[in-house]
Amino acid sequence: MIREYQAKDLDAIMNLWLQGNEQAHNFIDPEFFKQNYDIVKMLIPMSTIYVQDINGVVGFIGLTENYISGLFVEKNSQHQGTGSALLEKAKQHHKELLVHVYKQNSDAINFYLSQDFAIVGESINEETNYPEVLMRCNVEHKVKIGKCAL
Repeated sequence: MIREYQAKDLDAIMNLWLQGNEQAHNFIDPEFFKQNYDIVKMLIPMSTIYVQDINGVVGFIGLTENYISGLFVEKNSQHQGTGSALLEKAKQHHKELLVHVYKQNSDAINFYLSQDFAIVGESINEETNYPEVLMRCNVEHKVKIGKCAL
């Protein structure tokens, strides 16, 4: 079940955040994420967060307006539609979504490409000095009239 963030989710979300970053970004020194842990923990409640709760939090997406500040799924729940479902939830609330992805994180780039995102820019991340791409998805919201979608 996808639901909105609750304060009781914070520790589970932070565990997913730390493990997910260390797994997906093995080219970055793990100390970088540990040093940013407390800052992220403070910022999480200020974002719009949706969690996938299946007997506990197995994934979450964090949004700052239409920017995806994080999408993490626990390792054992990956490739089962959790990330797609969380992204779909975000698409329900926005006409456009943006996300930065490290160029070395080809799994994430391929995931977003499969979800109708396109690469629209490249830059160097100021904190890590690693190259990243900016990806954008323009979301089409269909108007439903009766049983038909227009």
